[in-house]
Amino acid sequence: MSREVIERNTKVAIAITEKMKKGRNDLKKAKEKIIQLDKQGELTIPFLKTTFEKLSESNEELLKEISRYDYTYVVHEAEMTVKEKAIWEEFFNIKKFYDKELSEFASFKEKYKYFEPKNSEELKKQARLLLEKKGYIVDSPFEGDFERWIGVYARPKDKPTYLDPTDGEEAGLQELYSVDGFKQDFAEWFEGEIVEGKLINMV
Repeated sequence: MSREVIERNTKVAIAITEKMKKGRNDLKKAKEKIIQLDKQGELTIPFLKTTFEKLSESNEELLKEISRYDYTYVVHEAEMTVKEKAIWEEFFNIKKFYDKELSEFASFKEKYKYFEPKNSEELKKQARLLLEKKGYIVDSPFEGDFERWIGVYARPKDKPTYLDPTDGEEAGLQELYSVDGFKQDFAEWFEGEIVEGKLINMV
């Protein structure tokens, strides 16, 4: 019985080793592509999102597969042939490099957590102007992919922020509009469509 298990699982180990090599390569290529696009000022949030999601999915699957089979060597090492042992040694050797690449990629991904494309400041400026025309001022950080859409909370100019006041005037306004000692939130959500790098509206 254990001979069958060893032979079957060793075949699987060969396939997994190839997948780990490919996985490492995919991570390296993705990193290089992101760095290149970033340098050229062409990196977008949708590209980052799709790339990270795809890699996360494939690596999760691979890690599950690895954990299903890596016990084989520990349990059956004594009954293995020299050739089988060599296959498993390569498996664990590649796994070491694959784990290192995964860990480095996780740190790399963290750097892009709050990434905004180079035109984001211009789009925020356009959004502020459109909201000012409506009599509103921005009252939260901006959200969106800065390629297709941008969103933000904004409040009427004459109403206080719900956030912590930055000066005495804001604190006084909050008090004036408070109900039973509770601050009121006057902010509304506005979202705008972006077409060819230009903000069309904020509604």
